[in-house]
Amino acid sequence: MRLETARLIIRSFEPSDAEALLAVLSDPEVRRYLPTSAPPSREQIEANIERRAELERDRGYVLWAVERRDTGEVVGQCGLNPIERTGPEIELAYHYGRAAWNHGYGTEAAIAVLAHALNRLGLERVIAICIPENVGSWRGMEKAGMRYEGLATYYGLAGLKKYVADRATWSVPA
Repeated sequence: MRLETARLIIRSFEPSDAEALLAVLSDPEVRRYLPTSAPPSREQIEANIERRAELERDRGYVLWAVERRDTGEVVGQCGLNPIERTGPEIELAYHYGRAAWNHGYGTEAAIAVLAHALNRLGLERVIAICIPENVGSWRGMEKAGMRYEGLATYYGLAGLKKYVADRATWSVPA
């Protein structure tokens, strides 16, 4: 899978991306907005990248690498997963290293992934969630054209902000 935006390439992960993904997901500042768990090991990241390739073949979507077009640097991940790994709702999820924060990459990638999900993949609805304190995340959801639906509980966390994009009403923001 490969999507291109003005500044980004959103693509399937490759084994060589393991170090970059490990750096993002091991950063304590990134982890403070995620459900509590131990940081992943390199071996876990490598196995996860292999598993994603299988899932992408089976269902057509996973979390993909987000790469800067100008440098080739993998700055994070953005993509789709069944919520809580079981669905039925499909979640837009993303995680970026701190160096990528406040550059608009999250919004840019989210718009591309939502367009892919609601058009090419034919999904009817995509949701996104975050803890209310993660202002950058929910502002990105809003800038990507998602509509606030209310507070919800997922992954054992109550009070998450929930946003939705429906195929019938979502369009690429101006």
